[in-house]
Amino acid sequence: MADGPAMWERLRAAADLYHLRRVNQVVLLNEQQSAGFNFVRHRSDSRLQREIDFLELLGVPAADIQSIDADGDDWLSSRSEAMGVFQELPDVKRLVVVTSPPHTRRSRLCFTRTYPPETQVAIYSAALPAESAETHLPIWIEYVKLAIYWLVV
Repeated sequence: MADGPAMWERLRAAADLYHLRRVNQVVLLNEQQSAGFNFVRHRSDSRLQREIDFLELLGVPAADIQSIDADGDDWLSSRSEAMGVFQELPDVKRLVVVTSPPHTRRSRLCFTRTYPPETQVAIYSAALPAESAETHLPIWIEYVKLAIYWLVV
């Protein structure tokens, strides 16, 4: 799952899963928003490029990193991410979704309702709840989002 203050912990967790051979590739959202100027490349990097660079620093080869498109304007962004992954990878039999602790229920809901029942969807929390960058945000917002997703997705 993309974006937010927990993005770096999600990327570290994805790299760990890759090195533990729990996943054989890492899929990222194709986020083209600017992530600032890169003085080595002499140009601005996209968020996607910064995420790929970070994963490479953690030992994940670029050949094993794939990007997918999702509707960034969709107010149900988790659903949009699930649909984007499904459009690119409709035939996978096992999928591991890395997200932050407060988002695990919503992520499971979106991906299990998007993929057919024979696809095994595992949700992996990128950090312990007490250690996550997003745990201390107002948690009631996450429960409101979960209720909306439950009704709409």
